[in-house]
Amino acid sequence: MFTVIAERINMTRKSVNREVEKRNGEYIAKEARRQTEAGATHIDINAGGNPSTEVENMRWLAETVSEATELPLVFDSPNPEALRAGLEVCNRPGTIINSITNESERVKAVLPLVKEFNTSVIALAMDDGGMPEDLAGRIQVIDALIALFDKSGVGLERVHFDPLVRPAGTNPGQIADLLEAVRYLVGKHPEAHVAMGLSNVSFGLPKRGLLNRAFLAMLIATGADGAIIDPTDVEMMKTLLASRAVLGVDQYGIEYITAERSGSL
Repeated sequence: MFTVIAERINMTRKSVNREVEKRNGEYIAKEARRQTEAGATHIDINAGGNPSTEVENMRWLAETVSEATELPLVFDSPNPEALRAGLEVCNRPGTIINSITNESERVKAVLPLVKEFNTSVIALAMDDGGMPEDLAGRIQVIDALIALFDKSGVGLERVHFDPLVRPAGTNPGQIADLLEAVRYLVGKHPEAHVAMGLSNVSFGLPKRGLLNRAFLAMLIATGADGAIIDPTDVEMMKTLLASRAVLGVDQYGIEYITAERSGSL
């Protein structure tokens, strides 16, 4: 199963920010239902934008979205109090915290929540030295995070790694390192997962959707089993289904055929 974390309920988007501030529950519920029907497996909620009201907004979003869909939620915030607020409202099987890094302060803030609420977590390849520039740096951070989870008793089946992508337009060649990092992780730790926010790859370039879809196909070929995407992007979901069928991850193309019969293709 491919983990599709739906990214649209994010208060950094002006339309979402406006409707949350107005407490337009039907707007948010409709967005949650739309993403669910489009094929999401998880709904990410981000209450960022105004730090002074983020905790309150996260609580309201968690209540509203959890009533609109039965899917597990992904609580997305740099603020541990906002994460806690969401988790206290809705902590279903499959819930994910987005995210932890190997930065010392972030570990102190987030790892206790992962353990207390027994959630899964997205782990970003970043440490106190910042974001790695090459393959060796990414592998070093991934290994350090794996050691951290092992020491803390958090099984890797609960961890979704994001090796972090930079824009292809400003960092030529870095995608090769990133894909090798995914191959390394999947090959050495098959029980772990990948859930990458991939849209940054196309930042600053035209026809961003085309680039995002190409990158998704490459990720699937490396063994990645998840991504943070917009499931209402029909062409993106078609690429997901087709790539899994061609690679044989979707054995005998059953998911692909089912999608065709339902009219999704």
